[in-house]
Amino acid sequence: MSRISEQQIKQLQILLRKNANPKYAVFHKQYHKSTKKFYGLKTAVLVECVKKVWQTKPRLSKADILPTIHILWNSDWFEEQVTGLMLLERVQKELTPADLPMIKKMVAQCEGWAMLDYISTKMLGVMAMQYGDEIYPNVRRWSSSKHLWTRRASILVHVLPSRKKQLQAEYAFDTFEELLQEKEFFIRKAIGWTLREIVKHYPESTFEFLKDHLDSVSGLTLREGGRALPLTLRKQLGLKK
Repeated sequence: MSRISEQQIKQLQILLRKNANPKYAVFHKQYHKSTKKFYGLKTAVLVECVKKVWQTKPRLSKADILPTIHILWNSDWFEEQVTGLMLLERVQKELTPADLPMIKKMVAQCEGWAMLDYISTKMLGVMAMQYGDEIYPNVRRWSSSKHLWTRRASILVHVLPSRKKQLQAEYAFDTFEELLQEKEFFIRKAIGWTLREIVKHYPESTFEFLKDHLDSVSGLTLREGGRALPLTLRKQLGLKK
């Protein structure tokens, strides 16, 4: 890591300590059920701290910022990890299939939904839309992982493409079907959330999937996934108005 990067991280840490809120830190450590330490910054404050150290212009390059991202991601502090993700998001369009092992490692190190959802909907989703079959088959295999958050990532990779009308249905629905009977709340919620995005542009596909799996889909997934369906289709699924 360059001397400039070291100085930037030190500058960030000074700002984080200056804006620390011990009460908020206690609350968020409990809320996120994390082993990390917390400075206790609200998101808006953290964003401003990051902007002071890494201005939006000139644009960062992946080659220059990755070493800094690795240091921040491996920090013992939650907000420093989040900063690493914020910087990675800035170069998300430069990520290629060669970066997927790095992303997978980060996913495997996630302790909760906050970090995982950020990676899945921002970085993974963009990579999937840009590189398609070079990403989807690999992420599809994550559904069999013993790590809860890696399985969740195999679902949420489809959120952004669905919003952009670029759903790869053959990968998405196969993943949902495999994980549909899981009792884990965060898996059921993730399938429902992703279906709720899919239904915006693919209502018939969403309806058919839910109808074909009424005997195995959880109430949570059904309610979430069917929420935006037309009333006539919701009634066929047994959903209330």
